[in-house]
Amino acid sequence: MDYDQNIHSSKTPRPTQRSERMAKASVILGSVALLTSSCLYLALVCSALGIILALLSKGGSITLNSQGKAGLLLSSAGLVLTVLIYICVLLFVIFYYGGIDGFYQEYRNLYHAESIEELYRSMGFY
Repeated sequence: MDYDQNIHSSKTPRPTQRSERMAKASVILGSVALLTSSCLYLALVCSALGIILALLSKGGSITLNSQGKAGLLLSSAGLVLTVLIYICVLLFVIFYYGGIDGFYQEYRNLYHAESIEELYRSMGFY
């Protein structure tokens, strides 16, 4: 009897290629991405990792399990929500203040600073 035939016989159960832990991690990261969608860096990192882990959790199969689908959905929603929030904030700054320079000017006026350096000193950065 050949050794290679013994390993791949139909009587031996084959381990599943799906990773339940990756699917659970993608659900958790997707939830964190949705909850922290106003925190740019944390939400972007969590949603990107959640999408990657959800796609990797399917292993060699074609479809995702239910946790993988939920993780992919939550992570994608967190990414879309984060991008939409920051596009809206950027558009608000452009239309209300006339751009980033107008926003900085208003900020300097708020702190009664003549220049950026003076503004940084008043805020304690220097």
